[in-house]
Amino acid sequence: MTCSIKQLLTLCLVQLPVLAFAENNVDNQTPILTGEVYTEVNYGHKYYGEDRNKWDFPHIVIAADLVLGNGWSLTGEFEYERFYEDGEWGNDFKANYATNKFFVAKKWNEAVNVKAGIIDVPVGITNAGGPALTIYDPESEAALLPMSWHEGGAAFYGRLGKFSYTASALTYITAPFNSSCMIGGAASLGYEPVDGVGVALSGFWGNSKKGMVGYASPEYFGNNGVALASLSATCERDGWIASTSLLYSSDEKAKAVGAEAGFDFGSLTEAENLSIIPFVRYDGVWNALEMPMNKLTLGLNFSLVENLVLRQSMVADIIAVVRVSSILMWDSVTHWRFRVRYNNSLRKQ
Repeated sequence: MTCSIKQLLTLCLVQLPVLAFAENNVDNQTPILTGEVYTEVNYGHKYYGEDRNKWDFPHIVIAADLVLGNGWSLTGEFEYERFYEDGEWGNDFKANYATNKFFVAKKWNEAVNVKAGIIDVPVGITNAGGPALTIYDPESEAALLPMSWHEGGAAFYGRLGKFSYTASALTYITAPFNSSCMIGGAASLGYEPVDGVGVALSGFWGNSKKGMVGYASPEYFGNNGVALASLSATCERDGWIASTSLLYSSDEKAKAVGAEAGFDFGSLTEAENLSIIPFVRYDGVWNALEMPMNKLTLGLNFSLVENLVLRQSMVADIIAVVRVSSILMWDSVTHWRFRVRYNNSLRKQ
């Protein structure tokens, strides 16, 4: 009989809300439950292959934070995404579903916090929750890093002035426990000189036998250890949304570069919910075993009402000049946010 880390952590962590409420230390003005439901529908037309239609439906993300009191909280993020490609739907629930986050955290102050469970691994811009204008994950980062990277483990994190940091110990836990192992460590250091502008250095060192770094990494990654590094910069200020990242992998000395920039013309108007963001993105990937990849993406993100975003992009392969469009994508995104407040009167008997 075997069980996964997710099952083990779920059994332990779901008991914490009961213990926390018993302490009767939640302020009646504090929202005890906040979160959002994110849904997305994608359609694309590929310019190669027998079946050129590509669908992404449904794509649902449910995220929530539960305040437990005395600085304790419980965070969860659960995702389901199903694809239609090459003439068939991918209906394997296990392959389509992911628990991106499920951890308990303790906050002492802004500078010192700790979390344990299924935690995020903030290596690169996308995994750190940075700006992303493309419909799918940037190809330069996805080529070297697991996307929505999460592992079992524990991390210290915090912010001190203009600096932020994360230091994580990552594990793979299963039963029987003699199959469990340490995966490695990850760390990030960010600096934000002014609001909306930041630079970050992040990295991972460990083995790629188990966990997401094992099954969601490039095939050329070996099992004897890998080092990953990312240097990135982001800007979300005065209508501009821009980012760039440089990535390196010790396996096959793979390198990647990504850069994108867009401007929100809605910021020039007084319309509260209007957003019109044309953008351009470049992705380049190089390693010793595969042909270099150079891609240019042109896109437009448009929103007229709150919580509804429409996105369209065209991806082109670049060989000295733009050769031919490889895929044209349309995307619709909706968000619903929720908030529940604690009422002390409910505790009175």
